[in-house]
Amino acid sequence: MLRFNELYEYSAYYEYGTPLAFAAVSPCARERAESCRRGALGCTTDIVDGEAWRSLRIRSEECAARLESLEWWLTRPPAEPLKVFVEMTNDKGSLNTVALLEQFSVRLQRRGVHFVLCLMLNGINTLEPFGALLSRAEVVTLDRCSNLSSLRGFHGQRCLKRAYFYDCRLTDISALRTCALLEAVSFCPCPSLTSLDALQDLQHLKIVGVWDCPVRSLDALRTCALLESITLSSCPGLTSLNGLQGLQHLKTLEVIDCPITSMDTLRTCALLERINFTSCPGLTSLDALQGLQYLKSVGVSDCPVTSLEALRTCPSLELVVCRCTEVISLQPLQGLKRLKEVFFSGRNVGDADMLHTCTALEVVEIAGAVDLISLDGLRSLPRLETIVILGCGITNLDALHTCEALEELRVISCIDLTSLENFKGQPNLKDIAILDCSITSIRSLNTCVSLQRVNVSSCHLLRSLDGLGGLPNLEWVCARGSGITDISAIAQCPSLRYVDVRDCPQLQSVDVLLERGDVTVDYD
Repeated sequence: MLRFNELYEYSAYYEYGTPLAFAAVSPCARERAESCRRGALGCTTDIVDGEAWRSLRIRSEECAARLESLEWWLTRPPAEPLKVFVEMTNDKGSLNTVALLEQFSVRLQRRGVHFVLCLMLNGINTLEPFGALLSRAEVVTLDRCSNLSSLRGFHGQRCLKRAYFYDCRLTDISALRTCALLEAVSFCPCPSLTSLDALQDLQHLKIVGVWDCPVRSLDALRTCALLESITLSSCPGLTSLNGLQGLQHLKTLEVIDCPITSMDTLRTCALLERINFTSCPGLTSLDALQGLQYLKSVGVSDCPVTSLEALRTCPSLELVVCRCTEVISLQPLQGLKRLKEVFFSGRNVGDADMLHTCTALEVVEIAGAVDLISLDGLRSLPRLETIVILGCGITNLDALHTCEALEELRVISCIDLTSLENFKGQPNLKDIAILDCSITSIRSLNTCVSLQRVNVSSCHLLRSLDGLGGLPNLEWVCARGSGITDISAIAQCPSLRYVDVRDCPQLQSVDVLLERGDVTVDYD
């Protein structure tokens, strides 16, 4: 008998599929076989939340006809939880499959196999033929069912936990109010759906997503006490969030392209952790977020918000995304000790210096701030790993030599950046990109001994790659569209494997790299 470690090593030879004779040796061999890409007998095993789940996918009558022969394999001890994914369309073959699957599910149940049925129906006109499967399904997806206007077949489904409706013409979803265990539902898009009233009083409902639907009110959600996550996108009739008032378990809210004018209701959602508002032209204030103690992530993009003042009182903030055309001060972020990531896009960020008080910062991205001429505000941040500066007025990178944890630096379209002369890269810096800037030299990069990737594309005034020579870890260099005339400086980099020097009209030759034989070179 093979020992466990021998079984493990032997199974490693089979990446795509394992012989059945080996897979049947023991439960360990079975799990290893089903963990391969193709699995065993169509079954695969995945670890979900620390628990092993087996999966079986059925897409045709032919696959369903094999179920009886698969039963012995699925019921071999130890019996693990099973997910059966069934995909059917509105044709005769699928209708015949229903009976086979119904018999199969009954037999599994009798043999004590815990299974979850995930049912996808494509382009069907009626739910009636699928009633037996619907009654057992925990997950149901309807896709492109343009002739289906109601969900009458969902009435009283006792197993249904998640329902997804894509590109359907639904007008009546009242049957969902009888699905007492429903936990998640989404509509995307359902252009005839005007009301969510059917979701009223669903006490297990946690996740709701509504995309491209003409719903006008969220009042029905007020009675769904366990709601945790709501996404609303492109709902042209939705002007208010009042229906969310008092949802004590709400943690995540995303609103995109909706004409809402206020988020005042969110004052009553004490456990809110993440909010994102994008393209809401009537939203001008974030004051409703004031004092939310658990708020970790705030995103505001393409909204006429004029102040971040409310965020000053949110001590748990870890992520702030602000992409607005208005002039906005970053002063309210001062001293937020848990703030890890800031993404800012705007015309003016002259007070970026206050970021040095956010000592937990790991990622900073600033775009379009033409008034930003210095990065002194980032000086000495001990955990800062990634910096992206796009279209700003900076003239140097001198302050960054004090950022000891810096691993990635990207500076793009900053035309006033003419020199890296005083930039002393940190030993942890692995990836640097200086794109479409006015630099003439990168010699100072010779201190960045950990550099693996360098991109200086579209730096037309750059004539040489001097500074990269001899860097021991350099693997990838892109100087596309630059003014370089010679690449001999990188010829001796031992780890170099790829170079892109296309669109470099002044470059005379790449022979010194081609002669190495171990470097891929893209050139004209």
